[in-house]
Amino acid sequence: MQSLGTDIAHGQGWPSASSVDSPAPRAPAVLTREGERALRATLQRLRHQLSGFAARLSQARTFGEIAGNDDYLQTLEEEAVLRSRIVRLEGLLDSATVVADSPRAGAAAIGTTVQVEDLASGAVQEHRLMGDYEELRADDVSASSPVGRALTMRSPGDKVEVELPNGRSRSLRILAVEPSGRG
Repeated sequence: MQSLGTDIAHGQGWPSASSVDSPAPRAPAVLTREGERALRATLQRLRHQLSGFAARLSQARTFGEIAGNDDYLQTLEEEAVLRSRIVRLEGLLDSATVVADSPRAGAAAIGTTVQVEDLASGAVQEHRLMGDYEELRADDVSASSPVGRALTMRSPGDKVEVELPNGRSRSLRILAVEPSGRG
């Protein structure tokens, strides 16, 4: 589950099906406080949506015999999918570790903002390291991405080589690491 975003069926603010319906995480998730709040809000919305299924099922039963009642069967299927999403999200949140600060003063970690210089171009960028199950905004980097893995636990002055999926690499120098102001 990489991010929360726009679910085609429900619009903005709903977790995409791939983000919640992916296989259960192997290791406990690491989240920022902001990410935990967003996932808990999503869970609350899904639970609220689930509460309306009893009325929908009751109404669908009035359309005829259950075996040939497409509305009833579709509602049952939607309810099962929603329950599955809720269970997975509850499991993710129950096992998640919520981070507040960098584990080592000045070290890049989930929830910190890292300023880096691309050694080839001289361009300076800021990236916020995020957990794998959080919504990524512009300039956010997942901690499990190539850039995120290269920056994690590094300090200002460190040079890192980032192996990109396309076979190329980037050399970066860490200029600053600060706690993020968004969490």
